[in-house]
Amino acid sequence: MNIFTLIHQKSEIQPEQLAYSSREEDAGLTYRELVARAEKTATWIIERGCNAGDRCGLMLGDGGEFLTTALGILAAGLCLVPIATFLPEEELDHVLRTARLHWLYGRDRNLVRTPYAGPIDGANDEEFRRCDPAYIRFTSGTTGRRKGILLGHRTIIDRLNAANAALRINSNDLVWFALPMVDHFIVSILLYLSQGATILDVSTTEAALTFADLNRPTVIYGAPSFFETLIHSETGSLDRLRLAISTTAPLPPRVAAGFAARFGKSLNPALGIIEVGLLSLNTRPEKIGSVGRPMPAYAITLVAEDGKRAQPGRPGELHVKGPGLLDAYIGPWRPAPPLMTPYGYATGDFAWIDAEGYLFLAGRGKNRLLVNGIEFFCEEVETVLNSLPGVAESRVFVDRFSQTLSAELVGSPGPTERLVETLKGLIDSRKVPKSFFIVQDLPRTPNGKLRRG
Repeated sequence: MNIFTLIHQKSEIQPEQLAYSSREEDAGLTYRELVARAEKTATWIIERGCNAGDRCGLMLGDGGEFLTTALGILAAGLCLVPIATFLPEEELDHVLRTARLHWLYGRDRNLVRTPYAGPIDGANDEEFRRCDPAYIRFTSGTTGRRKGILLGHRTIIDRLNAANAALRINSNDLVWFALPMVDHFIVSILLYLSQGATILDVSTTEAALTFADLNRPTVIYGAPSFFETLIHSETGSLDRLRLAISTTAPLPPRVAAGFAARFGKSLNPALGIIEVGLLSLNTRPEKIGSVGRPMPAYAITLVAEDGKRAQPGRPGELHVKGPGLLDAYIGPWRPAPPLMTPYGYATGDFAWIDAEGYLFLAGRGKNRLLVNGIEFFCEEVETVLNSLPGVAESRVFVDRFSQTLSAELVGSPGPTERLVETLKGLIDSRKVPKSFFIVQDLPRTPNGKLRRG
């Protein structure tokens, strides 16, 4: 089944219900209008010579046009490759070449044949097409080159079902969506539309916050920085809100506490993994620092360095089994089956589980440091640093000149000598940075994640 079919079915049941509404656009789109525009786009695409299974890049900013064009690409049977409009030229070239795009729909609203078209699987795209390809998304590139991840239609539908077993999105929901569409199209945009919900695409300007008050969202989906802005805004009581989800970065406890105090609702951290989908959701506010229990559809195993299950309470690499796992990596082509271990997909994240089955992330495998005879994750120290007065955010690394543990800090934490003494009372002294650098901001990938390496 093409994922677009699910949205088309909703349009037949509820044609006049609002599917999409934006403060920045004069009029919203009903489900009837959304599907009609997508089908018109699909016809236009096919008339220009596109074939089912072709890879088509989409390079548009957020909004109704992105939405209808993306759905039109899927309705035409092409494989959608969303591309951020803010990518630097070098990274854009990497994406175009790695995905071997046949077509690109760009900011000029033209569909052009690219010079990069060619098979990506070493078998004239036969393996690629057997996946019933629907979507390719590239990783954020925090520790190296972006990887392309392929999902087929069946895989996407399985992901939506797995996520909605916990989120329970339905046609009564108004979802305030505060993340980039280009990065969160699958278990966000497509989930809401496949369940008949209304998407409120509003920014954090004061006008948009007033717009949100008028629409009274039932679900909010955003990053910690968005929720921090919301706490200090003039937004009203959010009296209809049933679920607020924070993702893309660790949720600072102060933001969770501030949201609860301001709105009387809990802010729920979630863990989403591109290769897996929405893996877990924390609905227990007292489980500070946890990303929650795994969704019912998934089984997780923590694997120690020796390849065996980690002992209870001890960290290990997070492995996942369940529906909706990636179909393949591209650039180079690596189909999913050989990537799996006896415990499932190895995520590269290290975590531990408490006695109640709640998952706590320790850090990325690539972010482990060996300093002063002790091995630890950058994130361990950053979590403590970020909790200190005056520290907005931090990045821990080994300075390539001095070869000592160092940290960059955003904010005004006061004298570094006092900072060192404070840290020694909170963590192993061997994990305390020797040098601190106060900076205006931290290096980030084009889609906002902290850049490492």
